[in-house]
Amino acid sequence: MLLRWTSLCALGLAAATAHAQSLRLHANTTTVQSASALYGTSCSERDDCGFLPGLACINHLCAYCQTDAQCGATLRDSSKRCHVQSGRYVRVPTDVDSAAFRLDPVTYCIEKDLFAPFTRADAFSTFMAFLAAALGAGCGVGGGGLLVPLYILVVGLGPKHAIPLSKATIFGAAVATFLVNYPRKHPHKAHRPVIDYALAGMMEPPTLIGTIFGVMANRTFPPWLILVLLITLLSYISYKTTLKGNKLFAKEQIELAKASTPGNSIQSPKDTLSLMHHEKRQRITAAVAAKKWLLLTRTNKQRRALLAQDEEDFQSLPLLDLPVANKKAFLKEMQLNIERIESIVFPWRCVLPLLVCWVVLLVQMLFLGGHGAPSLVGIHCGSSVYWVLTFAPLLVLVYITYHMGINLRLRNRLVVVSGTPFVDGDVHWTKRTTQVVFPLYCFFAGVAAGLLGIGGGMVKGPVMLENGILPVVQTSTASFMILFTSSATTLQFAIAGMFPGQLQYDYVFWYILVGFGGGLFGQKCVGYLLKKYNRTSLLVYILAFTIGLSALCMGYIGYQTAKHDVQKGIDLGFSSVCGA
Repeated sequence: MLLRWTSLCALGLAAATAHAQSLRLHANTTTVQSASALYGTSCSERDDCGFLPGLACINHLCAYCQTDAQCGATLRDSSKRCHVQSGRYVRVPTDVDSAAFRLDPVTYCIEKDLFAPFTRADAFSTFMAFLAAALGAGCGVGGGGLLVPLYILVVGLGPKHAIPLSKATIFGAAVATFLVNYPRKHPHKAHRPVIDYALAGMMEPPTLIGTIFGVMANRTFPPWLILVLLITLLSYISYKTTLKGNKLFAKEQIELAKASTPGNSIQSPKDTLSLMHHEKRQRITAAVAAKKWLLLTRTNKQRRALLAQDEEDFQSLPLLDLPVANKKAFLKEMQLNIERIESIVFPWRCVLPLLVCWVVLLVQMLFLGGHGAPSLVGIHCGSSVYWVLTFAPLLVLVYITYHMGINLRLRNRLVVVSGTPFVDGDVHWTKRTTQVVFPLYCFFAGVAAGLLGIGGGMVKGPVMLENGILPVVQTSTASFMILFTSSATTLQFAIAGMFPGQLQYDYVFWYILVGFGGGLFGQKCVGYLLKKYNRTSLLVYILAFTIGLSALCMGYIGYQTAKHDVQKGIDLGFSSVCGA
């Protein structure tokens, strides 16, 4: 069913890009006519000569372009080209002191289509996007923190086009990741899918709530402050994730030592050397036994604390009627039902809330605009309709969060009462975890994502690890949530015509394909490493590395933006939500 939904998204993208292309052709005619009025005006960069298609900035004057290089914002910008408008000519004086003139064709700077021509920068960008998508898909963060700087620095795109292109690439990688993870099973319970759909249904709605407030804060905060917060947060998350990886690595070392320690008695040594080896093995065995005892003691203490929390939570739930007669058979049947429910490969009871969130998110973005895309129905920021559409989805998202929490608490009670064993990484869903812990974590993750312009997976991934989710489950579940958000934003950008080029669909489908290939490659590489080394801590280290690298790349782009604002004399203070 989800494959059908993905196919519908692809058809929607094709229709949206075709519609956007027709609108852009009409808009380009109007833009070309208005650009002529800027001919001869002073400029310091190409953007001073109007929107594309427009004039070039030559010798600090807006003029008709002569070469493709004159249309780029920088020397590295290969995303523009000089286009000759057929049938139109301009009179250019041949000499200042003479009345003689020549007729030159009218030329304008336009956005280059992907294959007109396919430059070395495009080839290098494709290769690097493939690697970035593989890295992001391997640890469940999407890769937007790497892709946006890549498209800005290598291709020369502005944020207006770099962000939509990164979303399309992430969408392709998310589709590939889901196809790989869909048949996979939980590492500790073979009947469960590796994707925790219940966890995704619990985390996504409060994240979207936080995103609404984060986007509004992004409009008011100055770029320099966003830069400071971005580097600080991502550096801290990368550091904490590394510490988490170290703890998991140490735990794996203990498990490997236990596995390598012989269980049978050791025979008497024949010489001094064998005696030394025997004593060394005894010391190792004693150390492993001590660590194992300490770990077991802590685990039992944690289990008793969790059981007490569960029993306390049961008091706030509706009463559960258990039969007095044949209670043992009833509990056994309950265990079988729980296992049957957990075995459902694609549980609609958990996915349906995500689909509702997807529809709410898409409708809000189309009506209000977002990520630089305008409103499709002309709703202006600050109007009463704008604020109603901004906060109306909160009611739906809060209800879904509460509804998912109640269902998970009821399921948790059945698991505890029936005696179904919990495995490592399972969450005990209580009133505290469903109404306080996960909603607050995810809300602030959404605020950070909207405020700093990063993917929610970059914050939610470490949040899941901090709450004991297994790295394999964390990566798979985070990638599944990214599939929903990236598909909605990609469709929004396609409808609004926010992709580069005149055709647009060439960029859209090319980089979706690149992301798809990168996602498959990343998943296969991670699977190979896990199988070879049998260490899930590798996933945590890859996550920490990706977040740290994203902090550097996004930090550099933020620094360049802040530097540009200072040079242009732009106000570096706070502004209103609507920019007035």
